[in-house]
Parts: sequence; structure tokens; C-alpha cells
Amino acid sequence: MDSYYCIVNLPGVPVRDICVLDAASDAAANQALEQVARRWAGFETLYLYCGERMVTVLSNPALGFAEPLPDLPLADVRFATAA
Repeated sequence: MDSYYCIVNLPGVPVRDICVLDAASDAAANQALEQVARRWAGFETLYLYCGERMVTVLSNPALGFAEPLPDLPLADVRFATAA
């Protein structure tokens, strides 16, 4: 079972915050997302996911959509293998 979570983008902040939502359906997750939007004054965008599936993108009407972050190079990434 996948969990619902949202990625919170703040203006001018290169780091994103993740908020896990207590929801069992898309409708309940969208309601929970509205509560997150009320608590995070000044958010730029909220991206709601269920696992890897994007459900909703909520934009702060006063700020618009966040600029996408540049891709990070994978040169120094090491992948572990399960034993």
C-alpha cells in the first residue's frame, strides 16, 4: 500500500520539505493537502503524491509555480546491492 505525501516548495529555498498525510484515498488526501496549505503560510507549491503517482499540484495564488531545480550529477552516487 502506497502512502500519501506532499513535497512543499518554499520561495527561494533550494531544499524541499516532505509532509506525510494521513489519508486512504485521493479525496481524503486532497482535503489533507488543503490543511497543509493553511499551515504552511508562504508555500510556493505543494505536490501531492501517492507512492510515485502524482495526484495534485497546488500553487500559492500569490506566488505562482516554483522554478524547477536543476538536475544533480550522478557521478558521485553509489548504489548499494542487497545481500
